[in-house]
Amino acid sequence: MIRCSGPRLRSLRTLVVLAVVGLACARPAPPATERPAAEPRAGEHSQASARAADALRDLLLEGRVEAANALVRAQPAESPGDDRWHWLAAMAALADNDAQALARHRAALPEGSGWALLLRAQEQAGKLPRRELAALVTGARARLGDHPDAVWLHAQVLELQSDEDGLAALAALPDLPDSVRDFVHAKRIGMTFFRLSAAPLPVRPSHEQVQALVAQAEQTAPSGTLAVARAAEGWLSVQRADAALELVERALARRPDVLALTVLRARARVAAARQDASLRAAAIAELVALADRHRAEPEALAQLVDGLQQLGATEAAQAIYDDVRLRFPDVRAVERWDSELVAVFGAVGGCRMALARGELPPADELAQARAPVDAFFDRPRLRDLSLRNSTAAALIEFLQCDPRAPLQRVEAVARAVLAAPFGASYDAQAAVLLAKRSGDLELARELAERALALADDTPPGFALVATPGELEELRRAMRGLAHHARGLVQLRAGRVEDARADASRAHELWPTHPDIALLAAELAERDGEVHRAEQILARSIVQEGAPARACRERLQQLVLTRGGKAKDLDRTIARLERERKDERIAAVLAARAAAPQPLAPFELDLRGGGRISSEALRGRVTVVIATEPWCTACRLEAPELAKLQQRYRGRKDVQFVVVTSDPDGIAALHGTAGFRAPIARDDGWRSMVGINGYPTHLFIDAAGREVYRETGNYREMHFIHPALIEALRRGR
Repeated sequence: MIRCSGPRLRSLRTLVVLAVVGLACARPAPPATERPAAEPRAGEHSQASARAADALRDLLLEGRVEAANALVRAQPAESPGDDRWHWLAAMAALADNDAQALARHRAALPEGSGWALLLRAQEQAGKLPRRELAALVTGARARLGDHPDAVWLHAQVLELQSDEDGLAALAALPDLPDSVRDFVHAKRIGMTFFRLSAAPLPVRPSHEQVQALVAQAEQTAPSGTLAVARAAEGWLSVQRADAALELVERALARRPDVLALTVLRARARVAAARQDASLRAAAIAELVALADRHRAEPEALAQLVDGLQQLGATEAAQAIYDDVRLRFPDVRAVERWDSELVAVFGAVGGCRMALARGELPPADELAQARAPVDAFFDRPRLRDLSLRNSTAAALIEFLQCDPRAPLQRVEAVARAVLAAPFGASYDAQAAVLLAKRSGDLELARELAERALALADDTPPGFALVATPGELEELRRAMRGLAHHARGLVQLRAGRVEDARADASRAHELWPTHPDIALLAAELAERDGEVHRAEQILARSIVQEGAPARACRERLQQLVLTRGGKAKDLDRTIARLERERKDERIAAVLAARAAAPQPLAPFELDLRGGGRISSEALRGRVTVVIATEPWCTACRLEAPELAKLQQRYRGRKDVQFVVVTSDPDGIAALHGTAGFRAPIARDDGWRSMVGINGYPTHLFIDAAGREVYRETGNYREMHFIHPALIEALRRGR
């Protein structure tokens, strides 16, 4: 969950209660020792139907939606009471975004049954607070007597909650099919590798602990492949190709025909051999040959395309890709490939850059960037749910950059966001857009209310790597955005008193956010407290900088209205900025002096040849810059880095070093800005030292100790970095 940090959340380490529902759950869940009588496992009227249902479940577990729907079409339910089959068919329809099939199978499930509760939980995933979702699935499990299918869905919910203990308990349940136990282990392993790559040292598992968990998955679900594949991907991500290859070879000895494992073996062999061109060519040839064998299976071909791209065989991947598009134009794999071409969230990068500068992007650039996203959004039916949801979320960001967008468009995108499980932030943004543009206020109210309900849900996995303080900071930010959204909706609806309560709470939670400050100032003006309104706006201007342009414009209007002068306003802002800088510098220098740490050793390949080591940094003050070219804040900081470097040009005791996974991309970005520094290719060192947000800057003293780190704070670089560097140069 690596993310591009902004100033407000720069210290955060990652870029989405009902015990019972309806008549079926009108009483509290009984204690574990007093379980209710389990519902009969409907759908198991015969061995044949049970085998078909198991096959359908296993296809869905593996994400093979095309094959699952083909099985549903080939074998309809045997009887009206075949509830398990209808639930599985509904899950397939939900994954395929087939509203008609979903409605048909939903109607066939008895209201209040365990299967109906499971389906409701799946439909509401991301739309209900996770505590309510967990209660819903727990109630369904109780009704179904720990049926494996209920365990499967519960595992998904526990992963969202970052509940490793809960997943361990599920994995230990008796009588689970291999495929379900394998799925649970895959969730556990995914979370463990996330902690291995992103968590700070105190909570990071050792390689030995990870190996033990993977061995447990192999032993307790020997015919499974999901956990093995997840673990192999994890080892490759942390540069342990040897461990990945050993694991995959053992799995292939048990199941030699599993395509996903064959693809992973090819990748692991090449990664382990590094520069062996002949081995790479052989691996590519092996995967290309498999394309003929799986020519009728678009989902299998999608795995081969992904493997070939990972091996750098773009031409071979493109050939398979073109063939699949020609023969299977409507499959989900093609939609996913199309989304890669569109780069849905990447397309909003220019919009984000402009807003961070307090500007709007040029209309022609905006139209060009959003055109392919619009095309996806306007398709009659997108079969890939994740793509459908991500287009809606991306368009909400685009619409913030386009004040001329038709209201009808804004409302259509807002309705799509309400239907998508994207969390509090996008709900709040959509509600604010509607309220600002006098759109459907009832729709805006629904979005704002859901944003409030979901505000305490953190991104999946975030709790595994964040400190309690970081978790609370994120929750405060999300609550602030949600209260602001509801307050603005209420104000536009004429409910001023209700709006005042929400605006006050939002301002308490995030006082400098420009939109929150504008609303708080507007209500202060209504109360005749103009001086307080000016203070609110001034604080946002000083703290947020360019994005608070609207606050500056409003403050100027207020000052001029009461007979003040623009130069008086400028002097006030300058004074507040000086005070803010002094406070921040003092805090940073105090933190710097608190606990210097030895720098974790490294020896990395340099772009253009040669290597650089941590030992080579000794004797000079060093700023190590961990960055990526896709990161908005990294792009915004590049000109500031160039200014900082110019300030120290010619100084022999200050140096800059860049560490990235994409040296060529960063070289192009920094070259355009005029920043020149050695660029090293990361080999996993960044994750080892707990860097999982970009850009992150490490300040290293002449003794080779890390004394301070800063993430995402490009707006304060011009005064914080010089203060730190000068303190380190003087050895204070």
